[in-house]
Amino acid sequence: MFFLITSVSIYMERGLLLTILQMHYLTMKSNIWYISKYANIKEYGADTRQASFCKKFAKAGLNVRLITSDSSHLYNSLPKLSSRYMDIENDGYRVTWVNTLKYSNATSIKRFLSWFWFEFFVLTMAFRKRYEKPDVVIASSLSILSVLSGCFYKRFYRAKFIFEVRDIWPQTLIDLKGINHRHPLVWFLSKIEKLGYRYSDVIVGTMPGLHKHVETVVGLGSKVKFIPQGVDLSFYADEQQCVKTDYLERYFPENKFIVTYAGTLGVAYSLDYIISAARTLNNAGNSKIHFSFLGNGLEKERLQKLSCDLPNVSFAPRVPKSKVLSVLQSSDLLLHSFKMEKVFEFGISPNKFVDYMYAKKPIVCMFSGYPSMLNEANCGEFIPSENSQLLVDTLIKYSEMDKKELAILGENGYEFLVKSRNFEVLSSQYMELFK
Repeated sequence: MFFLITSVSIYMERGLLLTILQMHYLTMKSNIWYISKYANIKEYGADTRQASFCKKFAKAGLNVRLITSDSSHLYNSLPKLSSRYMDIENDGYRVTWVNTLKYSNATSIKRFLSWFWFEFFVLTMAFRKRYEKPDVVIASSLSILSVLSGCFYKRFYRAKFIFEVRDIWPQTLIDLKGINHRHPLVWFLSKIEKLGYRYSDVIVGTMPGLHKHVETVVGLGSKVKFIPQGVDLSFYADEQQCVKTDYLERYFPENKFIVTYAGTLGVAYSLDYIISAARTLNNAGNSKIHFSFLGNGLEKERLQKLSCDLPNVSFAPRVPKSKVLSVLQSSDLLLHSFKMEKVFEFGISPNKFVDYMYAKKPIVCMFSGYPSMLNEANCGEFIPSENSQLLVDTLIKYSEMDKKELAILGENGYEFLVKSRNFEVLSSQYMELFK
């Protein structure tokens, strides 16, 4: 009898909780459009941030549509469209693929033109009867031109407009591409940026200090909400594979303290300073620390030539995302680096930190901007950008630590990630903005 009464009581409590949650979400806007030209789903490569959020929004009972493009330099296996739009069901939400101008070079004029192409056909979705009227529109940069779609649907459909900023444009063009701030393209994109800041109802930033930038540009820093990059725990639990043993033996030598940089080998990351640190250690006779670079990018060939005489540097071929974790777990310390530029002053929230923390390894990052994650989690440290000697000293310090100390730092990062940066937590914060 006691068991029966207890069971009924628990059932009623759960039912009450479910009713409360349903009533809570009924106060929200129900039709959510998430517009992002470079979003993707697992079927065609990997679930991006946008797809992970859409999955959680749909699970909460909202009607969600992710709108993305079949034209991207980031993925090689996107769908081939024979019509203007392709609509599919995916993990409880709808995905609309827009047939967009194709390009292969990330710096080509075709890439920029494809932004206009994409936004034009996102706007014309308003005149297609098969698409529901959105109550909330999230315009996620990049492309920053999605601001135009957000403004349009706010003006003509009274949708709530959330401007999600994942890269600060056009400041990125100025700092990382060397384009003059008086260039017509920079002028045009700065107008779009200000329009998004002013006309949006809420600004979501993946970087913790974005409010300072927005305050400086338009005086509306109070509109900014910080929702960083998150971790999809199911991906790490269900979809991991191990790399082959000969791969590890070739690029991650045994009996060394392996320092790994994993990700794009691009100009934004000042990787020359890592090579310089490797050279300093080699010249000093330190054969214990070995640097492994995992990934591809425009800088790879130049960096390989720069370090071709260094026995303590390896460049490993890129592996599928499902195998990255096994590579990171074969390392002793994980490394990241950023240029000393204005665009990074407002903080970072890179996907790389998510992978690094889940691998349970200590992390060192050369970065001089707004600090977050590593200092909050106590799983490593930031050191100033572009300082190879300080990097040398820091790596020697970690290489001399006891393995238990390194393991504690790695565990700290993992615990922080799982508790405060998983998409279950972040999606709840995001949905509060839909009211």
